[in-house]
Order: sequence, then C-alpha cells, then structure tokens
Amino acid sequence: MAYDQDAENAAQRHASDASVLLDHKRFDNAGYHYGLAAECAVKGSLLRSGVPRADAAIARLHFPQLSEAAIQSLSGRRATGLLKVLKRKSFMQGWDIRMRYASTGSVRQEQAERWRDDANAAIGELF
Repeated sequence: MAYDQDAENAAQRHASDASVLLDHKRFDNAGYHYGLAAECAVKGSLLRSGVPRADAAIARLHFPQLSEAAIQSLSGRRATGLLKVLKRKSFMQGWDIRMRYASTGSVRQEQAERWRDDANAAIGELF
C-alpha cells in the first residue's frame, strides 16, 4: 500500500507521540520518536528547499548521514536557521535508526530530553 507523504505533519505527529511516551517514562520509545520527528523535519525542509523527493537524503538517509547530506543540500536565507541547528556538534548525537531493536533501558531520560530539544529545534525551523 502506498502512503501519501507529508514530512512536516509526520514531524509534528512523532514529536507529539514522543512527548506522551516521555511523560510516561518510556525513554527508549520517546527517544526513538524524537529522532524520527527530527528526521521528518529535516526532510520536510529539504523538500521545501527544492530537493527532489527521490534524492537519497530524503528517501533513504538517517542521522547522522542525513545531517551531513542536508548541510550540503541546503542554502539560502530560509535555510540559515536549520543549518545552524544541523551544524551543532551535539545535534541528535547518539541517535541511530537501529535503536528500534535496542533493549528496554538503553535510553536514559537525559538523552531522550536532549533529543526532544533537538527535534523541537528542527521542527521550529519548518515554520
């Protein structure tokens, strides 16, 4: 089944779900969803800037490779804020798409909260 893609909406949805999980001290899944929210926000920004949907950065990359590709692809005044976020050394540090297979207790509260702040920063640059 094919799904319509709406990276900006998906970013908001994952961040919202992550916040519920964080409130319930489900740090592993909260952290995972904050990472997905940040990825969707970055990919939404790439789409807004004219990067084709089929581009590898949008279609297949995840952090940290996604950050590197986005930095190279984004330009112009509209991208300045997101570029500043992406260039922070700590941005989504330690987050990995493969964490979905990790054991419970792999993500500490502090990590999930850092990823929340990073996701919110990336989402904030969408609007």
